[in-house]
Amino acid sequence: MTDALLREFLLGKLNDDECERIENLFLTVSQTKERVLALEQDLIDDFLENTLTEEDRERFLSRYAQTDEQRRQLRITKSIRDWAIAQGRAPQAATAISSSWSRFWTRLRLRPFYIVPIAAAIVIAIVLAIVWLNSRMEQRKHSAVEQELAQLNSPASLRETPPQMISVELKPVTVRSIEPQTELKLRADIGVFELHLPWTKKERYSTYQAELHRVEDDESFMIRNPQAEYEGGNVIRIRLPTHILRRGHYQIHLNGVANDGSLSPAEEYSFAVTG
Repeated sequence: MTDALLREFLLGKLNDDECERIENLFLTVSQTKERVLALEQDLIDDFLENTLTEEDRERFLSRYAQTDEQRRQLRITKSIRDWAIAQGRAPQAATAISSSWSRFWTRLRLRPFYIVPIAAAIVIAIVLAIVWLNSRMEQRKHSAVEQELAQLNSPASLRETPPQMISVELKPVTVRSIEPQTELKLRADIGVFELHLPWTKKERYSTYQAELHRVEDDESFMIRNPQAEYEGGNVIRIRLPTHILRRGHYQIHLNGVANDGSLSPAEEYSFAVTG
């Protein structure tokens, strides 16, 4: 696969068979995943530099600026990029600022009673900046995991059985009675858990959504439009990559989505991750 082909994949120019082939390689081959993510960043840079053709720009916006969160991420990336460019173009301004700081600290040495409150303000500013950066990193990590879950649970991916995958059935909490909680053991030879969730309610829906929730720290991820199978009962399949799981207890809340967008009462499932 050439970089040009992967770039067309990112812009949605390939047919379904090619897309399915690349999606499977993205999920199973680490080198392909790294190449796709690197080319995706190059594509974002080209968009921000306004070097895309009109057609590619429209395709980019349709894929990377659909939601408010995606548009906000683009604005943040552009702001950081513009700031870095401005910094690189202003060495003289940086020198002037440095000289101003030098004079400022010289004056402070003559007025020591100002040092403590100013130092405290600087420390507070640094702490707030660190908290903000950590928050942004967590948000980007969360968004990346949800994108990976969306790809792993897409209809094209579910038609294939990736290597190192095992399937596990989870019974709803309401019907599990006194049976012990299901345990998923993390092992090096398992890359994906496929969970089969029986839908015991009478109503059936064309669309479902699931929320994966870790009990210990309230970490949660949304899985939209998981696939339902009706042979032998209504069962919804959800695939989870093992690298997003940590030891602890998890809950899954599964809702049916009505035509008007309203959610049905949730069916709840639980499991524990060990190993």
